[in-house]
Amino acid sequence: MITYPRYLDRSQSPVVRLIGLGNAGVNLADRISMNQGMDLETVVLNSDQQSLSSSVSGTKISLGPLTTRGLGAGGDPEIGLDAARESQADIEAAVAGADIIFLCAGLGGGTASGAAGMVAEAAKKAGALLIAIVTSPFGFEGRRRTAQAAAALQEIAAHADAVVHFENDRMAELAAPRSGVSETFAACDELLGGCIEAITRLVSAPGPLGVGLPDLLSVLDGGDGLCLFGTGTAAGDNRAHEALEDAMASPLLDRGRLLAGAASVLVHISGPPSLSFAEVGAVMQEVARGAAEESLLQLGISTVPAKDAPLIVSIIAKCGAAKSAPAVRQPATKPQPPKPKSEPVVEQKEPLLTPEAPDETPAAAATKPSPAPERTVSPVARPRPTQSESKAAASPKIKQETLQFEPVARGRFEKIEPTIVEGEDLDVPTFLRLTGKKR
Repeated sequence: MITYPRYLDRSQSPVVRLIGLGNAGVNLADRISMNQGMDLETVVLNSDQQSLSSSVSGTKISLGPLTTRGLGAGGDPEIGLDAARESQADIEAAVAGADIIFLCAGLGGGTASGAAGMVAEAAKKAGALLIAIVTSPFGFEGRRRTAQAAAALQEIAAHADAVVHFENDRMAELAAPRSGVSETFAACDELLGGCIEAITRLVSAPGPLGVGLPDLLSVLDGGDGLCLFGTGTAAGDNRAHEALEDAMASPLLDRGRLLAGAASVLVHISGPPSLSFAEVGAVMQEVARGAAEESLLQLGISTVPAKDAPLIVSIIAKCGAAKSAPAVRQPATKPQPPKPKSEPVVEQKEPLLTPEAPDETPAAAATKPSPAPERTVSPVARPRPTQSESKAAASPKIKQETLQFEPVARGRFEKIEPTIVEGEDLDVPTFLRLTGKKR
C-alpha cells in the first residue's frame, strides 16, 4: 500500500530541497549547489561553525550552539544527538514545505551519525519524500567509526523512502590510481550529485512520458530501503548504447549485476527532439535482460529543446524483491544432502544383519571369526610396521646427531696435542663425550 505524502498537482513542479548534514554533507551540498543545472533549495546543518562559515549555501543552521559552542561534535554521536535535540525547532523548520528532500551525510563521525536519525524522522513527519544519500567511512578509519556509521544507517533507513549508500572504499573505481585526493573526492561527489540531478530532472522535466512523484513513490515503495542508481551521458550515432553502458558502470549498480535483485526499476531517458523510439526500445530491452522477471519496470521520457543536447539514461532501482530467486535456488541445493544420508543408512543395515546370523545356527558363529580376522588384518598388519616405523624414527635421530657432531673440528687447536685424562679428551665438549658413552 502506497501512502502519498500530500496531494500534488502535476502541472506544478515539486519543491526539491537538499539538506547537507555534517562536514561531508556540507561539502557535497556546496558542490551540487554550484552546479548551474540544478533547480533546488539548499540547506546545510552542522555543529561546526567554521564549516558553516565557508559554505556557499543560502540557508545555514548551526546545531547545538550551547552544546558544542560551534566546535563540532568531536566524532562523538552522543554529542551530535544532543546538539540536534537542542536545535529541534530549527530542524523542523528546515524540512517544512518540501515535497522531495535529499539528505546528504557522511556517516561515521559525530554530527551526522548522531543527528541523521532525528532529521530523517522530522522530514517524514513533514510529509516529504525522503531520499538519503550517505557515505560510509574507509576501512582503515577503524572499527569504531564503522560501527557508528552502521548504527546511523539503520536509523536513517527506518524513516527514509530510499537510501543511496556509497562506501568510500570504492572510490578507487571512480578515478585513476594516481589521481589526487581532491580529484578522487570530487569524482565521488559528482556521482552522488548525479543521483540528485537525475531524480530532480525525472520529476520536473517535461516530455511525452512524464514521471511524477506518485510514479517515483511506486518504485521506491517496499524493499529493504537500499536504492540503486546509475546515470550515463552520450552523444553521436551510438549514443543510446554508450549512455546505457555508462550508467551500468556505476559502482552503485555494480555494472548492472545488482539489477537482478531489484524489486522495481525506473528508467528515465532524456534527450533532444531527435530522440527516436528505436533508441528507447533498445535501452529498455537491455535493462529488462539484466532485471529479474518479477521486477516492476517503469519508463520515463523527457525531451529538451536544444538540438545538440546529449542523451541521458538514468536508472533508479529498489532492492528487496528478488526473494523468489533464492527460493528456487534452495531446492536445488536440498537434494544434495539426502544423497550422503542414504549411504550411511545402508551401512547401518549391514551391522543389523550380522547379529541375526549367530542366532540362527552355530555354524554361522564359526564363520564369524573368519571375517573378523579379515577386518582385523588391516589393524594387525599396521602395528607391525609401526614397530619398524619406531625403529626408523629412532634411526634418523641418530643420523641427525652424527651429522651435527661429526663435522665438529678443533680449529686452530688442531695441531696442538690433546689433553687426555683417564682416557678422555678434555678438549672435546662434555655433552659430546657423554653422548659417545651412551652410544
